[in-house]
Amino acid sequence: MSKLKVDQIRARLRALFEPHLSLSDIGAADTERESKILSRCLAAFGIYHSTGCTAKEAAEAVWDGADDNGIDSAYFDAATATVVLAQAKFIQKGTGEPEAAEVGTFLHGVRDLVEQDGCNFHNRLQQQVNDVFQRIETPGTSLKVILISTGASTLARHARTQLDGLMRELNGSDPDPIASFEVFGLKEVYNALAADSIPGGISVEGTILEWSTITNPYRAYFGMIDGGTLKAWWVTNGRRLVSANIRHALGATDVNTEIKKTASNEPANFWYFNNGITLICDEAVKAPANAASRSAGVFGFKGASIVNGAQTVSTLGSVDDDAKLADVRVPIRAIVLKNAPPNFGQQVTRSNNLQNRIEERDFVSQDPVQERLRKEMSMEGVDYQYVRGIALTSSPNTLELIELTIALACAHGDKYAVDVKTGISRFFKDLTKAPYKAIFNDHLSGAKAFNTVLIQREIDKWIEQKKRSITKKRGAPWGVLVHGNRILSAAAFFRLSVSLEQPIKDFQSGLSDLAVANEIQQAYERIITRVESQHPNRFLAVLFKNPSDSKDVFDYATS
Repeated sequence: MSKLKVDQIRARLRALFEPHLSLSDIGAADTERESKILSRCLAAFGIYHSTGCTAKEAAEAVWDGADDNGIDSAYFDAATATVVLAQAKFIQKGTGEPEAAEVGTFLHGVRDLVEQDGCNFHNRLQQQVNDVFQRIETPGTSLKVILISTGASTLARHARTQLDGLMRELNGSDPDPIASFEVFGLKEVYNALAADSIPGGISVEGTILEWSTITNPYRAYFGMIDGGTLKAWWVTNGRRLVSANIRHALGATDVNTEIKKTASNEPANFWYFNNGITLICDEAVKAPANAASRSAGVFGFKGASIVNGAQTVSTLGSVDDDAKLADVRVPIRAIVLKNAPPNFGQQVTRSNNLQNRIEERDFVSQDPVQERLRKEMSMEGVDYQYVRGIALTSSPNTLELIELTIALACAHGDKYAVDVKTGISRFFKDLTKAPYKAIFNDHLSGAKAFNTVLIQREIDKWIEQKKRSITKKRGAPWGVLVHGNRILSAAAFFRLSVSLEQPIKDFQSGLSDLAVANEIQQAYERIITRVESQHPNRFLAVLFKNPSDSKDVFDYATS
């Protein structure tokens, strides 16, 4: 049976990905040509299945070839801010597993990417490697490691120990881990390909409560559906249920966390807090029982796809408490395309996803402190924009909310510098308490705010110049600049010990006399010393997101 499944997988993978793969480095007479092509197809599938991207995008993400440092494919999933790295092995017999040595090479390549060490990657990959460096450096980005084969679904002890060790190194004791992994074997690959072979061609059934209908110009039904039914739809069909959506499930985003919390803790309030789902279908059939009743109707939807509400249905699918889900009510619209124009389904999908998303940072517009700061800076010729909108025209006397937040956080010391590094969105989760209130409060003047930004700009300029001067882009001297930039900023602010409560023009005119570069250099050297002596062989990307380790380094740099 394994051989039959392998043969079916082989045909499906080649049909999906081979037309889009770069195969110029595999000669026509290469005795391993088919094996190499299949491994590349499998590497593409790992990306395709994990992110929901197109087959072409997944194929273009394949790195496999000479000096790939064990990385067979790499892709940045913008929807979830996740860098996905995969190693693939197509096993013809359908049994066995990747060798521990191959897994070790892959994990070494992952380490190099996290530490921004590109020395072990071929020159042909430098552009892709640099793109991964940039993505990983961005706060809020997570990392997913995938091992995929047509063999066993589990790894042997030695390979699993290596993988678990890497996860511990990357995540440390952080309550919000940045790294995760998945292992796919023959069973998982086969099932995923089988489910993917009929996108959009699914049928679902459920009871719509308090339902009503629209007949013109095109038929549609609306009402409420319970959370348990939506969970059943998701568990049965997975991402095929949202195949027509412009986005698939985004995972553990802040919004999805709130959806899950409401369903678990306040199921009765779910209808009031949630926008609901929109479903399109080729045909809708209502059961004849109680045909005249509008309180509840059993409907079957053929050729169904949820085009808005993917996050709602996927998150409800992850709720364990079925009793709570039974009390959840979700608004639902079901639009029937049977007698609609050919492109009407695409128009519904596009229109339902055009609304601009409200971000947590948008609520600062309601904080009077922000408007006061804007007015005070404006009086001194500085344009401060704290409401998200059209980008400011960059100039020495303009700034926006994120730049100011980073500068103020670093000026307040190591604690908030770590918060910036792990994800600036946490500053805007609750505007009534720290960390937001610690930096934006009645004691902050417009002049102090902008003067803090001026210092931060000098620090950032120094860091960029220092990075360009380093030829060996590895080790602590490089990692401190890349991963420790915010702690370095915090240490520089502390060492400068300059009064920021000055008129802006006076502060600007005296900025060159502050010897900012000298204090940064000294802080930089002391951080390197502390890292090399007390934290050798640590992932600096993890160290500088750890509050206690960062404090240790900060205290040494400022002593």
